[in-house]
Amino acid sequence: MWIGEPGKVTDRIDFLGTREICLYLVRGKDAMIVGGGMAYMAPALERQFSGVDFDAGNIKYLVVPHSHFDHCGAVPYLKRKLPQVQILASAYAAELFSKPKVANVIATANKGAIDALGLQREYEELNLEFDGIRVDRVVGAGDVVELGDGIEAHFIETQGHTKCSLAVYVPELKAMFPSDAAPCPLSDGRGTIIPSPQYDFPRYVESLKRLSSYDIEICAFEHHGVLLGEQARNILQQGLERTEQLKNYVVRQYQEIGDAEKVAQKLVSEIQERDELPFLSSELQADVTRTVIRKILAA
Repeated sequence: MWIGEPGKVTDRIDFLGTREICLYLVRGKDAMIVGGGMAYMAPALERQFSGVDFDAGNIKYLVVPHSHFDHCGAVPYLKRKLPQVQILASAYAAELFSKPKVANVIATANKGAIDALGLQREYEELNLEFDGIRVDRVVGAGDVVELGDGIEAHFIETQGHTKCSLAVYVPELKAMFPSDAAPCPLSDGRGTIIPSPQYDFPRYVESLKRLSSYDIEICAFEHHGVLLGEQARNILQQGLERTEQLKNYVVRQYQEIGDAEKVAQKLVSEIQERDELPFLSSELQADVTRTVIRKILAA
């Protein structure tokens, strides 16, 4: 089963945000938000928080799974709205967030989306400026955060998509939150998007294998929603198969064409024919694809 729109997933998990960029509220006695989204989502989040039957004062944690602009852009807004929350991220993400150049890139991408969507009034009224992220608590492999009522969040390092990537697993719910360590579903819930090993291809494969070994009934992605039951159990293995197919395709095309840039252009054209991630510009998609191809060819 696929859940593609925000709403209740179980009595312990709420899907927040939008179909394109998803956040999750995981509830024990206390609660944790998984995902940092983008600032333009704030009006939707305002409505969703007002409709959730949970005391916002009991939201104690906010996990930033990695440092890409579409996974952390709403964090300053959320911290201002929920000042009691502790921001959790990997050590390398904390290091990146401390760099002015990185903060400026994230701020520019998020303000660009605000302007493109005509949300200048909301930007002012909700104070959506990206003014940096200070990580309150570094988490890594083996760390556990107890939310009460038997609910625990276990952290898994998943370097491969980025050096700073984390996944979250909640054993009591058999719920995995892989972020972009695995290819997410397409926007109609069928199939997966192109894998994105932007840091290290072998580590991306290793991380996917590790995530696939968990007992999963819920797989909640930060793009395109949540899979339940058999689909949740199968999606990470499908991601592994898709990753191997991508590697074989890139190697074969490079052997035939002999030019990584032409391979990238061909792959970008194929990606754009599918319904992927509309907030990525064609230029950024091309840059990401070039990076992925370099990482595959270097493996």
